[in-house]
Amino acid sequence: MTLKKSSLKAWIPYIMAICCALVACSGCTSPQQPVARTGDTVHVYYTVSLSDGTMIQSNRNDTPLEFTIGNGSVVPGFEEAIVGLSPGQTKTVTIPPEKAYGPYRQELVSTLETDAVRQTIDKLEANKSLGLLTYPGIGEVYIWPRPDGTIGYLQFSNITEETTTVDENHPLAGKDLVFEITLVDIVG
Repeated sequence: MTLKKSSLKAWIPYIMAICCALVACSGCTSPQQPVARTGDTVHVYYTVSLSDGTMIQSNRNDTPLEFTIGNGSVVPGFEEAIVGLSPGQTKTVTIPPEKAYGPYRQELVSTLETDAVRQTIDKLEANKSLGLLTYPGIGEVYIWPRPDGTIGYLQFSNITEETTTVDENHPLAGKDLVFEITLVDIVG
């Protein structure tokens, strides 16, 4: 098969473009960005919101959060979202209750005598072991250290002279959480 000069002439721009691309890329190596892996200590900025957009917490105008991926110091879905990110990358992810604070458990809600609830609260206050947090869109939540070292949560409702409903669920239990996460750096 013979090519006519005119048909070869039509291919010259394509051949030149390919040659230029090969020359431009020859010897090029793109530095591999490190990615976060289990066991790495990282710094991250985050904002967490409810699925309706109510912002719960953010450290964007504060110090980045430092933690080691896989040590269990943050909810599992948060750790999973960071794995594979490179410094400077931002990711938005919705974390279901199973990978956050667990399902809402009805067995942690009980109706108790109001006097007994007051006595327990008075003891915790006397021991200076009762704290108060306010969650946007949720309200006030009392926290206290349990004997096993974990944090207990108390929300009160339906308060009457006789009874008070006490909810010991984590205030974010049963909720989808929307995290916007920026990996600042990998420190180790």
